[in-house]
Amino acid sequence: MNKHGLLLRLCLSIGLATFAHGGQFDYQSPATGSAKCALINVIMDESGSMDGDQEFMRVTALPRMARALYTPTYGYNDVFLCSSGFGHGSDKGNAGLDNVRWRSHGCTAYNVHGVAADSSVTAWQSSGQVEDGWAAMQFGMEDVPDNIVGKNLLSHCSTIDKNMILVTDEDRDDRDSTLSATGVKNSVKHNGYVLNVIADVDIDSDADNIGLKIADGGNSNTIYHADSSAPEKYVTIVDTTRSYKDFADGFKDTNTHYSDLVVDTWGAVFNIMSMRSQAAVFADVFVAIKVLEISEGSGGSSGGCGERCENSEGGGDPHFTTWKNEHYEYHGQCDLVMMSDPKFADDLGLDIHIRTKIVRYWSYIKSVAIRIGNDILEIEGTLDEDDAEPHYWINYEYQGELDDYAGFTVTQEFPVAYKGEYKIDLSPKYQDQYILVQLFKEFVRVQFHGGEEVFGNTVGLLGDYNTGKTFARDGSTVMNDFVELGDEWQVIPSEPKLFHEIISPQFPQKCIQPEDPRGDRRRRLAESTISIEQAEEVCAQLKDPLTIKDCVYDILATQDLDMVGAF
Repeated sequence: MNKHGLLLRLCLSIGLATFAHGGQFDYQSPATGSAKCALINVIMDESGSMDGDQEFMRVTALPRMARALYTPTYGYNDVFLCSSGFGHGSDKGNAGLDNVRWRSHGCTAYNVHGVAADSSVTAWQSSGQVEDGWAAMQFGMEDVPDNIVGKNLLSHCSTIDKNMILVTDEDRDDRDSTLSATGVKNSVKHNGYVLNVIADVDIDSDADNIGLKIADGGNSNTIYHADSSAPEKYVTIVDTTRSYKDFADGFKDTNTHYSDLVVDTWGAVFNIMSMRSQAAVFADVFVAIKVLEISEGSGGSSGGCGERCENSEGGGDPHFTTWKNEHYEYHGQCDLVMMSDPKFADDLGLDIHIRTKIVRYWSYIKSVAIRIGNDILEIEGTLDEDDAEPHYWINYEYQGELDDYAGFTVTQEFPVAYKGEYKIDLSPKYQDQYILVQLFKEFVRVQFHGGEEVFGNTVGLLGDYNTGKTFARDGSTVMNDFVELGDEWQVIPSEPKLFHEIISPQFPQKCIQPEDPRGDRRRRLAESTISIEQAEEVCAQLKDPLTIKDCVYDILATQDLDMVGAF
């Protein structure tokens, strides 16, 4: 029996109870309201061994996630929850489903205190033994109604960041042979969810390895390792030397059935045995990762990035963050290709060059020049903290008109003289995607937020969009020496000259390197008047552990606690 036949029989058997006050949620329609919304969809194994895991999700993980999402840091207006169970022994209410044994628990909303309006939505049971997680995920997505607690999702929300959590300690029992891993994975992506799997997967034989994000077809992996001393209670360990299946030991076919579903997505797989053995530690790590992941957006029905949005940036000392969140530094002084794509926006083309400047043993981005189509926008900061004048050039004209920039809108905000930003909104062509230039004193930071359709073909210092690999200009050689990588992407004569004035060095002159930057840095840090502890305290307000680390470095290098404002 195919999926649609099963769904029809399900609807007949439960009397369409889920949609009693409306219809089925339309994943492909745009959200037109004003509220920032999160939708968490839990697919829970209800077999006999899951009682403690269900209690953890019900009492600890989900309420903590909701409370965090409502905080000013993330700023959500509504946090909705839908849930369903699979594998329940009685198969209550689902007669005729060929032993798929799935059932809906409905949908509700959390308040700011992490209390659900309807506690029955998480009233899972544990008394079965047949578990088909694939079928349950399909039914769980189809079960979402268009109205939850009296709110129509599409007319109430402006964005709906959707997250699915599959919780099971078994591999899959095949109760619907029409399904495939590829088909299920595509359905999850098509409906705008980020999938996370909590399953029996031992990550490198260490219970403190709570989770694993898998990229590059399984060959570039980020381990979330519990560390109580870290600001977010975890650190990341990047492993590009092994396939994830070489060190992530899944129960029976768990990796093939479930871990593979999160490969090359925003999601991750988490070890259910770590949750059982050290619930408090697991909760700290899992909640921190999930909340950050949800807040970064899934594309969803907001009409944004489709299957996924990614972020990258360069700024500060300067630190570069690739599309896969790898952080590195380059301290050479010259003009550099941050990003380039001749096919950008239906062949308008995109070139983004940055100009760096050395100060003693470190450097920073002094200015950025962005070309889209025939328009060039150059922006720089200022050393004068009282200078409220915007310093930009449009097509080499100082403070020219910015009403139209290659068909896109540019907005400027300067809350104080020494801090401002320019946002290039890529809407309506690419809704909710943008290029952001932030200024803090003389420091320039350039950030990117968008999907594969926008930035998928870009090359330069920020690496490959899909894999995060930092390629040389030939597009095939991976460069892991970041001094060599920076030198590789120095602007060359065949590339456009975007800055309004030419400053040395220009190719074939090499980028200027600081003398003994590591040794000099160590020596100067030892002489610092600001301690590491002071820097860490100031930077703790930031969310991402690697960004906190960059912030600490910059404060110690500049001896300026205010540098936290550059992040």
